[in-house]
Amino acid sequence: MKMTIPRRSAKFALVLIWSIAQTETKAPQTEAPETDEDGSADLSDGTDIEVEQPLLKPTDWFITEQEILSSRGGIPRDGLETYTTGNNVTVYTVANEFFTAVVDDFSATKEGDRVMYSGWDTCIIPFEADIDPTGAKTGFDARDAINAIPPSPINGAKAVFIFDDRVPMAASSHHQKMIVIVANKSTGKDEHPISYVGGIDLTNDRWDNIYHNTSAIREAANIPYRNKGWMDAHFRIHGPASKEVANTFLDRWNSDYLPCEGLEDNLLNFENPKYDKLPPVDYASSTTTSKLGKQNIQIVRTFSCEYEHYKEFAPRGEQSLFLARIKALKNAKNFIYIEDQYFIYVPELLDALMEVLPKIRRLIVLVQPPDALLKASGYEKYLYEMINPMKAKFPNKVQIYTTKKELDIYIHTKLVLIDDVYVSLGSANWNRRSMTSDSELDANVIDDETVESPDGVTVLKLARDMRIRKFVEMTGLSYKKLDAMKFIDAADQFKVAAADESLFLTNFSVKDHAYYITFINAFRHQVDPQETCSFSDSGSS
Repeated sequence: MKMTIPRRSAKFALVLIWSIAQTETKAPQTEAPETDEDGSADLSDGTDIEVEQPLLKPTDWFITEQEILSSRGGIPRDGLETYTTGNNVTVYTVANEFFTAVVDDFSATKEGDRVMYSGWDTCIIPFEADIDPTGAKTGFDARDAINAIPPSPINGAKAVFIFDDRVPMAASSHHQKMIVIVANKSTGKDEHPISYVGGIDLTNDRWDNIYHNTSAIREAANIPYRNKGWMDAHFRIHGPASKEVANTFLDRWNSDYLPCEGLEDNLLNFENPKYDKLPPVDYASSTTTSKLGKQNIQIVRTFSCEYEHYKEFAPRGEQSLFLARIKALKNAKNFIYIEDQYFIYVPELLDALMEVLPKIRRLIVLVQPPDALLKASGYEKYLYEMINPMKAKFPNKVQIYTTKKELDIYIHTKLVLIDDVYVSLGSANWNRRSMTSDSELDANVIDDETVESPDGVTVLKLARDMRIRKFVEMTGLSYKKLDAMKFIDAADQFKVAAADESLFLTNFSVKDHAYYITFINAFRHQVDPQETCSFSDSGSS
C-alpha cells in the first residue's frame, strides 16, 4: 500500500496508494429584490418559458481535443483520451452508499492488485458505521499506521502513505480525490480497472445517510470531527476512463521531483518514507471504449500553470476542468442544479450563468454558508458577489438553499447537473483556485441511455436518476412522486421543504456589508488565486 496525504501545516495535500498482494440563513424574502444596474428585474419564475429539447450527444457537451490542448498551453495530455465510451458508472448520492461500495471492492481485490488513493485527508474510521460501529478515528495517525503494515508474506508488496506538498503557494492544496483498483496484469479484451471519482475523502465526518438522522451511530463510531451530518456524492467507474484516473495518480506518484524535501520539512523534522516508482497500468483492453456500460466520460483536471515542478505531466498546467464547466453551463436549455461547498464569485462562471438565465426555467443552488474562518478570508463577500447579481436580475428563477444551522449538516458536494442530461462530479469546488490552481479531478458524464421525461422531452437516464435521488434527499418526497413530476413542479417542492420545520432544507440569502471593501484583490489572490498564463507559441492562456 502506498499513500500520500495532506499535512495540516501551511501546505497540505494527500495522495494514497495501496499495493496489495457563516453567512446568515433567513426565511424566504418578502421584500422586493434589488434590481440590476438598468433598474429592471426579470420576474419570470420559468413557468412562462417553453421546455426545450436538450442536447444529448457527448460531442455537444465535452470540450474538444483542441480545447484540451489549449487548456494545457499547447502541450498534449499523455495517458488520457479526449473522452471514453462504454463505461459503467454507478452514482452514490449519499456517503454511506459510497463507503459500502468501497468496502465491497476492497474485499474483492486479488493477489497482485494495486489500490491507489489520492485525497485531501485520510483517517482510520469504520467504513460501515451502521454495521460495525466500533471504530475509532485516529486522525493523522493513519500515516504511521499504514506505513507500519508489514510487507506481504506472499509477494513482498508494501503499503506506503506519503504527504505531497508539491503546490504553487503556501495556502495551495492537492485536492484530487480518487481511488483506483488495478490488476497487476490483465489480458482480457474487455477487462478494465475500477475507479472512484467525487467529493468524498476516506476520513472522519463523511459517513452519513440520505436522511441525515444518524447522529447516534456517528457518535458511537467516533465519526464526527466538526459536523453532525454530511452531504456529498461520488461516482464508481468501471471502464477505460479508470485508466485515465490511474494515469493521473501515477503521474504524480512517479514524478522525479519528490514531495516534502524542502527547508520547511527539514525544520519540522518531517520525512516521507522511501518509496519506489510504480509501473504503468498493464491492460490489454482498449483505452477508449468498452462494452461494460453505456456512459461516456470526459476526465477533466486542474493543474497550476505557475508551478514549475509538474514538468513530466503538466509543464504548462491544465485548465480543462474550467473550460468544460463554462461550455456545459452555456449549453443549458431548461435548468441547472448545483450543489457546492463554496459557490463563490468566479467571473467566467457568473457570466455563463447570466448568459443562460434569460432562457432557462430554473437555477437551483445548494451551498454551505462560510464559517468564521472563511468569512475572515473574504468568502462571505465572494459568495455575495456570485449570488446577488443573479437574484437581483432573476429573483423568481434563482433558488438558493442551505441546511438548517442547528442541524449542522455540512454541504461538501461538488456537483453540476444540467437538463437531466449532463453530470459533472469530482473534487473541484466552485471557486477560482479549483478552476485554475489547486490540483483537481472531475468526471463529466453523458449517458447513451435515453428516457422520456414528464415534460415531453428526451433526457438521459443516469442524469435524471441522479437528479431525482438528490431531490428525494432535499424534499423528503418519494422517488415515485418526483419521478412523475414535471421539473418545475419538482423544483417548487424545494420551496415547500424549506418552509417545513421538520426537514433540513432552508432558504439562503446574501447581504452586502461595509467591511467587504477591506478584502482587496491582492488578498484574494492569497486565499483564492486565479492563475492565467500566456504562452506565445500555443495561442492559449
